[in-house]
Amino acid sequence: MNILIIGAGTVGFSLAQRLLRLNHHITVIEQKESLCDEISAKLDVFTITGHGADPSLLIKADIATMDMVIAVTPSDEINLLVCNFAMQNNVPRRIARIKSDIYTANSSCIDLNKLGVTSVIEPEKEVVEKILQYIELPGVTEVANFQSNNILLRGYRVTKDMPIVNKTLLQIKNMVETSPMLIVAIVRNGMSLHPHGNQKLLIDDEIIAIMPRESFKSFCNLVNKKITKLKKIIVSGDSLTAIHLIEALRPLTDRILLVDPDIEHGHFAASRLNKIDILHGDCTDANVLQEIGIEHADCFIAAGEDFEDNIMSCLLAKNAGASMVIAIRNDDKYIKLFSTLGIDHIVNPQDITSNMIVEKIQMVHIGSYLKLKTADIEVQRLKAGKMCPIAGKALNTLDKFIKKSIIIGAIVRGNQIIIPWGQTIIEENDEVIVLCKKEQIDWVIKWFAPNLGAKIASKVEKFTKNNQ
Repeated sequence: MNILIIGAGTVGFSLAQRLLRLNHHITVIEQKESLCDEISAKLDVFTITGHGADPSLLIKADIATMDMVIAVTPSDEINLLVCNFAMQNNVPRRIARIKSDIYTANSSCIDLNKLGVTSVIEPEKEVVEKILQYIELPGVTEVANFQSNNILLRGYRVTKDMPIVNKTLLQIKNMVETSPMLIVAIVRNGMSLHPHGNQKLLIDDEIIAIMPRESFKSFCNLVNKKITKLKKIIVSGDSLTAIHLIEALRPLTDRILLVDPDIEHGHFAASRLNKIDILHGDCTDANVLQEIGIEHADCFIAAGEDFEDNIMSCLLAKNAGASMVIAIRNDDKYIKLFSTLGIDHIVNPQDITSNMIVEKIQMVHIGSYLKLKTADIEVQRLKAGKMCPIAGKALNTLDKFIKKSIIIGAIVRGNQIIIPWGQTIIEENDEVIVLCKKEQIDWVIKWFAPNLGAKIASKVEKFTKNNQ
C-alpha cells in the first residue's frame, strides 16, 4: 500500500519503521527539518518538510494516489484537517490521533466521519485502560489485553505463599483443569526458560500466562491474590489523562486524591470531577508527599505533562512508602534502571498509540503488543493469511520447524478463544498471539504470510510429514 504519515515524532517514526518492514511505500510530512533529516537517514521513506495541513504539500506528496493517510501530529485540529483533505481526494482510509475529548465526547455535536475520519485513535483513554490493568491485580509485572479485553496476558513473580511453588506446569494445568490458561514464559535469573510440562516453578521465577477473561479468577488463586478495593490512590498531574484516570478509578478505591501542579488546570479538573479531593502542589517536593500521606497510598500514579517530573515524583513516592508507583513517560530509555530503583510500571503513550494504529490497519502482521521488561521476548499478534504454510497442521507436527523459544499463546477463531495444545490446528484467518525473540519476528511473520516462498513452504511440508 501507499501510506502517507503526517508527523514524524515518536509515533510517526515507529509507524514508518513497522510499515516498511511489511513492504509498504511510505511518505512522511513533518514540519521540523531535523526530524525529517533523522527519519530520512534511518529509513527508506520519502520525506517532505513543511506544515502537515498545507494543501500544496499534500498534493506534492501525491495524496490522491494514497491508500491510507495517518495523521499523528501533536495537533488534533491539524489531524482532522488532513483527514478532511484526504477524503476530498478519495483516500479510502483516514486515521487521526485525537488527544482532546472535546471532539469525541458523547455530548459533542461533531460527526468525525463527515469530517473525513474513518478511524480515531485516542491515546489518553488507552493509557488509562493500561493503568487499570496494572491496578486490577496489584503486584502484576506484565499486562496486555487482546480481542476487546477478552484475552488477558498477565505476569507475576512467584512467592513462597503461592500454591504453584515447586509444582510442574503439568501439575498446575491439572489444578485449573476447568479454566483454560497457558504459561507461555518463565523468567529465572534474567533468563527466559522454555516452558514444558515437567518444568518446575521456583520462588522468584516470573511467569507469563495467557488466558481468556473467564479464567482470570483462577489465575488469581494460583498466585494467591484476591481482587480487592484499594483504600487510597493518589494521582499527580496536570493532564487530560489525569482527569480520565480519576474518573475511571472511582469504583476501585475508597479514596482518591488529585495533586495538580497547575492552578488553572486544577480548577478545570474540579469542574469535571465531583466529590474528588484536589490539592495544588508539586509531587517532586518531598514536603508535598508528606502532606498528602504518601506512605498510606496503595498506588501513586504520576500522569503529568512533564515526563521527567513523573519519574522523579514516582521515585520519591516509592522511597516515602507508597505501595505501588506508576509513571507515564514517552521514552523507553532506562526502563530497567528505573525498575531497579523502585518504579513498578512505566506506561508509554507513544507505544500504545503506534500499536493501536497498526491494529486498525489490520494487515497480516497486526503488531507487537508488548516487550517483556525482564526478558528479550516480544508478544506479537498475527493473522493467518490465505494459504499460509502452517495452516491446517497440528502444532506438535511443527516442533522441529518452530524453535523452542517461539510460543503460540492463544488463537482467536471468530468468537472462539482457543488456548492451544499439541494437537491444536491453526486455520486460515485465525488471529494468533505469538511470543518470540526480537530477532525471530521476521521469520515468524513469514509463517502467516499469504504468499510465502515455495522453498520455505516445502520445508514446512517436509517437517510435518516427518512428524506425522
